[in-house]
Amino acid sequence: MPQTLPFHQNVPSTVSREWRAKIELGLSPRAGRTRLVRSVHKGPLRVQRPFYPEPTDCCHVYLLHPPGGLVIGDQLNIAIDLEENANALITTPSAGKIYGAKGSAVEQCQSVVLRIASGATLEWLPQETIVFDSSNGRLSTRVELEGSAQYAGWDIVRLGRAASGETFKTGECRQNLEIWQDEKPLFIERNRIVAGGDIQQSIFGLQNKNTFGTFLVTASLTRDTIDGLIEQLLVLDSKAAESWGLTQKQQVFIARYLGDDVALCRKGFELIWKSIRPIFNGREATAPRIWNT
Repeated sequence: MPQTLPFHQNVPSTVSREWRAKIELGLSPRAGRTRLVRSVHKGPLRVQRPFYPEPTDCCHVYLLHPPGGLVIGDQLNIAIDLEENANALITTPSAGKIYGAKGSAVEQCQSVVLRIASGATLEWLPQETIVFDSSNGRLSTRVELEGSAQYAGWDIVRLGRAASGETFKTGECRQNLEIWQDEKPLFIERNRIVAGGDIQQSIFGLQNKNTFGTFLVTASLTRDTIDGLIEQLLVLDSKAAESWGLTQKQQVFIARYLGDDVALCRKGFELIWKSIRPIFNGREATAPRIWNT
């Protein structure tokens, strides 16, 4: 399978204030449940004990980053491996943050690599990432599927802090999303958002909206199912026709949000997830408890 270099390899070695953190998790089915059998970490990345709120073997894991965000030169590297027939849902307790870099060209990087063996199912459902003004963020998510492995995952980005009146006027955010199956690409998207640039402002880009999200599911939905999802979104969001896009591209279902309401994006993705989870993995949706706090 083609390998991509992590963003942090471009960070100058002279940076002294960086804080590198990494975590490697391994999950495997044992005695009727998916167990967290490996957790190796360095720096401020941790997991709580696994939870089992469902009447099935699915393991819920909360990924913690106590500092809460990335400053100049910080690097987070997350690697998660699911062995054959494992089933896991991984989320985060709070939004991630990429703080302002104050004009520095040094990058702030998060790299996520998810490897899913045949017969395994992973739901990667983190909370949003807030990109502060003047930050220089790099976000990369790579999913590697083997055989009949399945994946459902979303990525939500908020530019600026609307609650504080801050917009994204300076800086840059790069985002890579990739899904590979047996060394063949199913989905590859690369975005480079320069504050004040065409992608941020133009009609073919973000249209000056501050929140965008992508939800990818390796499931094939019928036209009737997609139409039903659109009807549900219209109840949640009267402007759903402008804010939401649902598409089936071969083996991947793609849901997108573009607007100015990160909470609405989360609610919409959760609505879609709850509706299609029985199609995706044959299980009714059980929301992680941490989402209620």
